[in-house]
Amino acid sequence: MKATGAPIVSIQDLHHRYGNKKIYQGLSVDVEKGSVFGLLGKNGVGKSTLINILMGYLRPEKGDCLVFGEPSHNLPPETRRRIALLYEGFISYDAMRICDVEPFFAAFYPSWKKQVFYDLVSLMDVKLTQKLSTLSFGQKSQVILGLVFAQDADLLILDDYSMGLDAGYRRLFIDYLKDYLSGTDKTVLVTSHIMGDLESLVDSIVILDRKMPVYQGRMDTFCHDFRCYATSASIPETPGILRTETLMGETRIYSFLAADALERTLSVPLKPVPLTFEEKFLGYVGKY
Repeated sequence: MKATGAPIVSIQDLHHRYGNKKIYQGLSVDVEKGSVFGLLGKNGVGKSTLINILMGYLRPEKGDCLVFGEPSHNLPPETRRRIALLYEGFISYDAMRICDVEPFFAAFYPSWKKQVFYDLVSLMDVKLTQKLSTLSFGQKSQVILGLVFAQDADLLILDDYSMGLDAGYRRLFIDYLKDYLSGTDKTVLVTSHIMGDLESLVDSIVILDRKMPVYQGRMDTFCHDFRCYATSASIPETPGILRTETLMGETRIYSFLAADALERTLSVPLKPVPLTFEEKFLGYVGKY
């Protein structure tokens, strides 16, 4: 989707810590209107903390965090209604039937789209009279996602939407989300630990890491520019090389530099190594 207009989320010079543990130091991120934005990083780098700040549950130590142009820690009710949140470890009302949970939630949202909920639920092999307690975790997740979509929000925040979903349900969700967003200017901020799902879904990404610089840019640019090369030679620390690792006697080099530029610097031949997006992500942040 094409990003248009002013940023829906604007984070400038954000600092936050828990006691002596620094989470952010000068983080600046913009999420453009109409985009699907991936907030990526390994566990413990502050993805959920950032979502808590966006939702106003935490106030940052320093810096500005604006949502729809308003400070996130002081969003009025009418602005909050424009945000739909799927939070990691969601709570469901297991004693309720599917057909009862929809009208229960509908009462809280003036722009509720009933049919959106039932369209998503209809893709599963379940009966509307089933209690949520009888569903698998993946099926229950789909019901919760249906409740999120039915809110008809301008900003959807999906914190690890893939948790508990098998490959089939993940594909169903991604296909449905693309169709749901088509022709709209809705904005999505998504986190996931299943990197393979994101390459065809996400427009822009930010990668958070404790040791590496924050990466922010377009998904296609990262996938095109971040490279891996293999060599049998020992490689010293070199400007432009972000990481090296040794696998079965072979050194792998991760860099944004083109092969010819690196070969001139290192004076050794390099063999390009094709990588999936997940492998590129791990090449950037490290496996451990």
